[in-house]
Amino acid sequence: MSRSHIALVGKIAAIACIIFIVFCICFYKTIRTGFIEAQFDRASMYMQGEGNPQDFKKAREYLEQSATAGSDNAQYMLGVMYEKGQGASQDFSKAMNFYKQAANKNHAKAQYALGSMYDHARGVPEDHTEAVRWYEKSANQNNPAAQYALGYAYYNGIGTTKNIDKGLQYLQKSAENGYVKALFYIGSLYFEGKNIPQDTKKAFSYFEKAAYKGNHDAQFYLGVMYENGNGVKRDYTKAIYWYEKSSKTHSSAAFNLAKMYKNGLGVEIDYNHAFELLKRAANGNNIQAQYYLANFYDKGDNVPQDSAKAAFWYDKAAKQGDSRSAYRLGEMYIDGRGVNENFDKAFQLFQQAAQDGNVQAQLKMATIYFKGMNTPIDHNKAIEWYQKAANQNNSEALLALGNIFDQGLDVPKDQAKAVGFYQKAAEGGNVEAQLKIASFYLAGTNLPKNPAKAIEWYQKAVDQGNIQAMLALGQIYEQGIGTTEDYQKAFEIYSKGLSSHNADLQYAVGMLYAKGLGVSKDIEKARNFLKKAAQQGLVVAQREYAKLDLSNQVQDPNMQTVISYLQEAIKNGDAESMFILGNLYLNGNHVTKDTKLAKELFMQSCEKGFENACHILKTTY
Repeated sequence: MSRSHIALVGKIAAIACIIFIVFCICFYKTIRTGFIEAQFDRASMYMQGEGNPQDFKKAREYLEQSATAGSDNAQYMLGVMYEKGQGASQDFSKAMNFYKQAANKNHAKAQYALGSMYDHARGVPEDHTEAVRWYEKSANQNNPAAQYALGYAYYNGIGTTKNIDKGLQYLQKSAENGYVKALFYIGSLYFEGKNIPQDTKKAFSYFEKAAYKGNHDAQFYLGVMYENGNGVKRDYTKAIYWYEKSSKTHSSAAFNLAKMYKNGLGVEIDYNHAFELLKRAANGNNIQAQYYLANFYDKGDNVPQDSAKAAFWYDKAAKQGDSRSAYRLGEMYIDGRGVNENFDKAFQLFQQAAQDGNVQAQLKMATIYFKGMNTPIDHNKAIEWYQKAANQNNSEALLALGNIFDQGLDVPKDQAKAVGFYQKAAEGGNVEAQLKIASFYLAGTNLPKNPAKAIEWYQKAVDQGNIQAMLALGQIYEQGIGTTEDYQKAFEIYSKGLSSHNADLQYAVGMLYAKGLGVSKDIEKARNFLKKAAQQGLVVAQREYAKLDLSNQVQDPNMQTVISYLQEAIKNGDAESMFILGNLYLNGNHVTKDTKLAKELFMQSCEKGFENACHILKTTY
């Protein structure tokens, strides 16, 4: 065999050998790939319960074989299982290890998962910067979850320099990929106008897309927008539809839906269903629902009154930081309603609510220290709490501070300061403060005399239905104090409060009818109003009713009533009534003549300074 022939055979043999080796390698890889895929498929079947009962432990075993063989998908899935504790005890360190193996092979989901572990300090110290690094790797592979996480990080400056435009860009990419969280979050940004111009129409569009994908938060917001006509035409029916979609898991939706059933918005009023929804929301830890549920039980509003249940729900809401509930529960501990009476517990609750800015609780704390309720009187602490409430423009606190500085209670008297507080309280609608300011202007004390301003402030109090103001303002017009007499106006003002059955107003109206001032004279109406006032024990009305009946204006006076009213007035020390009854006994008018009794009555009247009685004693006896 020639050398050339031998060389050719050698080359052929070498080539054959190489081909064989390549074939073996390819065959091995094919077998290996098939093994990896087979083990991964078996694991998937056990995880999903396809063809076999669901068994996470067996799934993990197959995944471990596939992962050991180098499958990045298996490594990622093992990370998920260890993170969630599926088929093995939860182990964040092992989860991190498997995520890293897959992430380093450019597995997008593993890169996102790894970023999330750094973001939330699971298995590693919290590291937002490292989280962003992995989110970016995954986002660049078009992973919508990572795009959302990265967009959120840029938008809020978490783990990276804040960049609104870049953040919004990634968020929109995620939303375009149909990622629900991104759709909802962008909607919320437009709804609130957070770092971008508020645009409720755009918000509605994003919420709607997320809502149709089953996002309960988005469904809730759609309900809110339809209910209030925000970004869309108001439509209670659609609001109810979206609230109902999310109400089983979204407590705020259940609460809003309860209000709609209670008020009959888009549905027939249904208190029972509203109450069930309210309970669902309260059980879902909705603070508003817990407060309102407690309130319903407390007042017995459409449910049987139950103080114990009221206290239970007030307590639930108070523990979540609801200051209204803390205050109400404090009142229940004071009164021993639904709970055992416990001042110390009440004090703690009042203090908690007051420190959280609840005005009613601040007033309560002030009152406790001011009056010394189960604690030593401390006007300085009372002033501190009144001041906190006053800083919130609470008129009751402003009035109290005015009284404290007016009277100099543990502080130097300061009329100017007192008037300043009264003025603010009056401007805030506090009737008592309005009366004080009016009286200051009328008398010229603490403020320059100004009847016109006095009338203005009395009128404000009258407009709030205050009887004292009606009497004062009516007298100003009737007597022409600082203004022209105006009996008609006086009559109108007095008449405003007649429905209150106030004796002083009844007397004032009765006298105007008797004299025909500001109204046509009408003796019967005068007698009627004077009698009503007299029956309430108003001495001046008893006397004036008697005088009217004894005048020649009444043809058939009821002398039994006249004598009775005069005697009642005399018991209350009315000198003129003593004189009138004395005259009746002296002359025997409508009574048996009794000069001795008449003299006694004249003497009593004279001793009280009634000059007519003194005169008759001198001239007759």
